[in-house]
Amino acid sequence: MARDVSLTELLQELAEQRNFDLRGYKKTSLERRFRRRMFQLNIGSFAEYSNYIREHSEEINELLNTILINVTGFFRDPPAWEILRNEILPSLLKPLKPGHSFRVWSAGCASGEEAYSAAILLAEHFGPKIQEYDIKIYATDIDEQALNTARRGEYSPEALQRVRSEWRAKYFYGKGW
Repeated sequence: MARDVSLTELLQELAEQRNFDLRGYKKTSLERRFRRRMFQLNIGSFAEYSNYIREHSEEINELLNTILINVTGFFRDPPAWEILRNEILPSLLKPLKPGHSFRVWSAGCASGEEAYSAAILLAEHFGPKIQEYDIKIYATDIDEQALNTARRGEYSPEALQRVRSEWRAKYFYGKGW
């Protein structure tokens, strides 16, 4: 008979063997999401689920889709974006000369709206001279489906509601805006 495995032990195993560390998440939320995924698979214990993960490598992605909540939006938290636009970026970009590099990293970018928001701010700051600089925006996430959305850069008119109308006209094309 297989020994029982607790959620804590399963999390430890995932961290050590899969380099996927969820131990910083709220335990009650994690347990609820793990159990939801286990219910979908008709698995009744963490020990069974641990075995299932070992036997089905693609299960990690399914588990992540259950656990992670991709919250994103163009210019989400508008006051923070205004501070970035009006105070932080100008002081960071002022010393740059043509040919200089500037890098942005949007970690946990989900479907990419924050990365595109940063691109808009940089394009607005530099204007047509942006081509004189080496600007790179890196957008990473562990959710491959969300990254595919980000790579396509296709967003609904509803997703663009927080984008200023003049920026929608300048940086996006399509119907509905």
